[in-house]
This record gives sequence, structure tokens and C-alpha cells, in this order.
Amino acid sequence: MMQMTASNLIATLRDQGGYFRASEYGLIEIYGKDAPQFLQAQTTNDVLKLNECSGQLSCLLDRKAHVMALFHLYRRHDSFRIITETSQIPKILNHFTEYKFNETVEFLDLTETGGFFTVQGPMVFKLIRQADLVDHQLTACLQQDLCDLKLWDTPVHAFRKSVTGEVGYFLWIAKSQMAAFQAALKRACSLLGFAELSEEAQSIARIEAGLPKFGVDFNEENLLPETGLEERVASYTKGCFLGQEVLARVKSHGSPVRALVGLRFDAKLKKPQLNSSLEVSGEDAASIRSYCFSPTLQSSIAIALVRREHRVPEKVLVGQLDGAPAQATVTLLPFYEAEPLPVRAKRLYEKALTLYPSESDQVVESEAVGYLRESLELDPFLEDAYEALGVILSKRGRLDEAIQLMKRLAEINPDSVMAHTNLSVFYVQQGLKEAAEEEKAISMSIRMRLAAKQANLAKQEQEDKEKHREETLARTEMFKQVLAIDSEDELANYGLGSCLVELEQFEEAVPLLLKAISIKPINSQAYLSLTSAYEALGQKKEALETLNKGIEVASKRGDMTPLREMQDKLSKLAGA
Repeated sequence: MMQMTASNLIATLRDQGGYFRASEYGLIEIYGKDAPQFLQAQTTNDVLKLNECSGQLSCLLDRKAHVMALFHLYRRHDSFRIITETSQIPKILNHFTEYKFNETVEFLDLTETGGFFTVQGPMVFKLIRQADLVDHQLTACLQQDLCDLKLWDTPVHAFRKSVTGEVGYFLWIAKSQMAAFQAALKRACSLLGFAELSEEAQSIARIEAGLPKFGVDFNEENLLPETGLEERVASYTKGCFLGQEVLARVKSHGSPVRALVGLRFDAKLKKPQLNSSLEVSGEDAASIRSYCFSPTLQSSIAIALVRREHRVPEKVLVGQLDGAPAQATVTLLPFYEAEPLPVRAKRLYEKALTLYPSESDQVVESEAVGYLRESLELDPFLEDAYEALGVILSKRGRLDEAIQLMKRLAEINPDSVMAHTNLSVFYVQQGLKEAAEEEKAISMSIRMRLAAKQANLAKQEQEDKEKHREETLARTEMFKQVLAIDSEDELANYGLGSCLVELEQFEEAVPLLLKAISIKPINSQAYLSLTSAYEALGQKKEALETLNKGIEVASKRGDMTPLREMQDKLSKLAGA
């Protein structure tokens, strides 16, 4: 059998799915009554906000906010699990042991007891649905980041984790069952059209997805803000943790001199040496950390540490790389972002509805039915697809399957009116009058309950809106008082201007926001508020100019949230 190229493997991954033995990853268990509080004090993310069977990306820092480890942390009822590269495990365990004092908490390295396989891709739910679970258990599993299931008679701990930019699961298998499970997984993936990803394909997928890797793209010498991960892994509101003071200080003083972003090259290059420098005007502008030719983008791309003055999205860097001419465009990570599965599922659902009127009900498994089944594999919670598929199957003589679909929908959403309404209709067709009446009554009860709930929500929404307006008016008075004392106060000018934008007093807001920016040109949020004012006034040219300047400021400071908001606004305004 001819071996697939890396390009073909990536195409299969993005369209269907891929799998591989994740042998470089290990598993740590943390347990004990003090485990939540201990992890809260040691890791960067907010552990106490982590729900059962949920996960989060997190880090360990040293006292100076250098990254000591990067990992996924999962809460499993009263204990926790960490998935990370095996090379990081001794360091994590040593750190935990060093900072454990009187807490009742224990740490176990489970790596030698089993191993991971991973499945990644848009059709991954199709594989998970082969688990030996009843519908309500499977539904719960698909909604959680961590669940226990049985695949092909093998107990599996399934952790939701992407290493490719696609939906993914890491499957933990006991060592004694790994060989049998690997054979079964390979057979199942082959039937689903999944590809076994080579190391090269794994690396390409990771780089396309813009996922920085510890020990490759950054290490213990890098501050967390240099990684571009701080918004995902750090909580600035949870309280103290190791490195928190320095991290807060770095954030308040703006962005670091260097930080990880993407570079998209204009031509296919010879693979650069690790840490090669892209020199612009004789000075180091960027250090290449991960590089590949992207089959998805059809261009050479790199994750690189780029200096602050060059870290502006869409800025073109012209210089030398490994002694050869090179031209690269700065881009925010990720390079590739998978279409959300619910969006893809909705598109297939709509395609099925377009096809159905021209189909014959004599053919059960038609093209429309195929699209509806695929949409439910992508999004097992798409109610419209359940209803459409159920109705079509009932018309084509598959009433029992249609009823099972509606029962599954009722399990997924107990408040689904359409599930019980259709069950009532289907039971009538089966001559089950009593069951039909019961479903009709349930449907009516749900309608009444939802109507009451909607009325309460509308009332609450109006009350919240009025309360917010009153609070905004109160803030405007406070800012006016400050400006009466000091008209050059930057915070008061920005605060009053942003409040006036909320109150839709746009003309009055503009001069205040302009003044705030003139006093403090690095206030990213001020550019956002000013753009909103210009948009509302129909001043598109001014809005675009403000956005471009704001994007430059936010990118150099590393203010990722306003930066992404401004980029979204820019793309919408430019296309309008």
C-alpha cells in the first residue's frame, strides 16, 4: 500500500480525521482533600472555577514568571489529572513536592501504567459514538472534557484535547490492553476514512493550528507573556500564585520585547535552522521556532519570537534568513482555524433541506438523509436535524427509527417541544393513542413553561438594561466631576467618552476619546470605543484609520482581546 504524503494526511485530517499513538504524553493524578486549594496556589489558571469533568490549559511559573511547565489540567470529581509531555513530568512532580507543606494532597505518575492514543478531526464524534454507552451516558460524555467509556470492550478514559486545531480526544488505555486496542482503533479509523498521522503531519497540523510547544517554541527562559498563551492559561483575578506579582507587573507595563506570533512567507523556503534569525535592516527582527510548508494554506509558515516594533498584524518584513533573501508577513496565531462543527453541521442540514423536495420517498437512504446523518455526527445536539431526519424517515416507512431519534432528542433536551410533538404524531401513526396523548400533553406543558420562562427573561433583561443605564449615568457624573478639576485626566476622558458611547451620545464621545488617546496613545480600549462612535456616526474613513492605529498599538502591547475585536471590526468594515 502506497504511503500517503504529509499533504494528503493533513487534507484527510481536516476533512475527516486522523489518529496516532501519543507516546510522548504521560498522565499525572493529583488527589486529596486539599488538592483544589493546592493547585489553585501553584498553577496559573483558576482551578476553583473548574467544573467536574472539565479541563483547562495551565502553567507552572517560577517566582520571576518564567514558564516552568505547560499542561492540560482536568477535574475528575474529587481528584485531578494532568496530561503533558513525559519530558515535563519529573519537573512538575518535583515542583509540587517542593511546595507541598502540610496539605493533604498526593501526586502519582501513571505514565508507566498505560498510554495514550489520540483521535482528531471533524468526524471524531462518529468514533466516540461507537462506545458501549446508552444514549444519556453518551450525550453526557460528548458534553464533557473528561469521561469514562468502553470502546471495543476496552475501558477508556477519554480526555478532550486538540493538538491539531481540530476537535480531538486523548484516549488513555491500560498497558495490558494497549496492543488489542491499537488494532481495534486502527480498524475503526480505517472504516471511517481517518488517516494515521506521521510525525511530520502531526508537526504540520500543530503549526497550522498555532499551538506553541514547550521545549520547541519556548522554554524556561521565556516569560509567560512572551508565549502568547497568557489569556488562555492565566487568571489575573483568582488571587496569589507563584509568579503572579511579576506577571501582573509585566502586564501593567505593556508587552514584552519579544513574543510568539506567526510569520507567513511569500515563497517556499529551505527549512530554516532552529532559532534562525530573520534579519531586517541588519537587525534581528524574529527568531524562527517552528517551521513548515502548510498544505492547507499553500505557503511556508513559522511560529516565531518577533520583536515588539515588528509585531503588527499584516506588517511585511523584508530581510535575510540563513543568509538568503526572505519576505514574511506577520500574522496572529492560529494560521488555520477549523470551521466550528455546529456551523458545518448546520450547513449540511440546510443542504439536506434543499435536496429533499426533489427526492422520492421510495428511496430511504437518499442523499438528503445522508447529509442529515452526517450533520448529527458533527453536532449531536442539532435539534433541527433530528426533527428533519425523523420526519423524513417516518414518511419512508422507518417509523421505529424515527421514534428512536425523537426519544434521543428528548434526552438531549428535555424541553424540546418538537421531540414530544413528533412522538405524538408518530404514535398516532402506530395506533398508540394513549402514548400519543401523553406526548401531546408533555409538549403542551413544555410550551407553557417555556412561554412563562421567556416572559420572565424578557422582564429581567429590561430590568438589567435599566440598571446598567443608571450605573452608566452615575459613572458619567463621576467622570465629569474629575474633569472639572483636571481636564487632562486621561482616565476620566476615556471613562466619560466610553460611557457616552454606551449611552449612544456619539458626537459628544468623540472629542473625549480623541483627547484620551492624545494623552495616552497606548490605551487599546480607547481606540475600540472611538471606532464604535465613528461607526455609529457613519464616518467609515475615520473608523478605519482608528482601527489600523489601534491594531498597531494593541499588537505591540500584547493586548490580545481588544486586538482581536479590532481585527474583527476591521474585516467587517473593510468588506462593507
